[in-house]
Amino acid sequence: MMKNIHLIFMVFFIAILFLPATHADRGGDSDDDDEASWNGIEAEDMGSVALWMMIGTLFIIVWKPLHTYLRQRGPELFDIDSKSFKLKLKKFNTKHLSIHTILGFLTAIVGTVHGLLLDWHWTLWVGMVCVWILVISGSLLKWKWPPRQVRKGARLLHMQRALSILAVVMLLIGHTLVD
Repeated sequence: MMKNIHLIFMVFFIAILFLPATHADRGGDSDDDDEASWNGIEAEDMGSVALWMMIGTLFIIVWKPLHTYLRQRGPELFDIDSKSFKLKLKKFNTKHLSIHTILGFLTAIVGTVHGLLLDWHWTLWVGMVCVWILVISGSLLKWKWPPRQVRKGARLLHMQRALSILAVVMLLIGHTLVD
């Protein structure tokens, strides 16, 4: 598991190196001189990266019902032994949840840095707080050290679709107001 986490972080940072802002020529454009950046990466590009990572994180909305459907009908659909199919599906689901957790955490970090570099409207910060609540409560589900009651409360909080919807809506409204 630890080897996979290192691989995911390495791919993430290599992807950032290949952003157009990293290698862009800063010579002739006077409009770009006053843009906020962090280590040569423009804040706008960080926002794009955070957007795509958030979309990747929210892919779980599609995966969960598909996973349930495949558990019920997958073996007969693919004409495979039920026990081996469910074992492979369980392994894939475990990896998917790990990637979901890591990607959510990276989304929150990149989005927060994006917001700190730019002049954000309060609606964007409300959306970002919702994202952090989702990330922290989701992380508590993966760790074994919190008491069972804490993990139960974290699960109830993390599974609230209203919180995810509020985060997305506030971020959309805020970006509309700022742009």
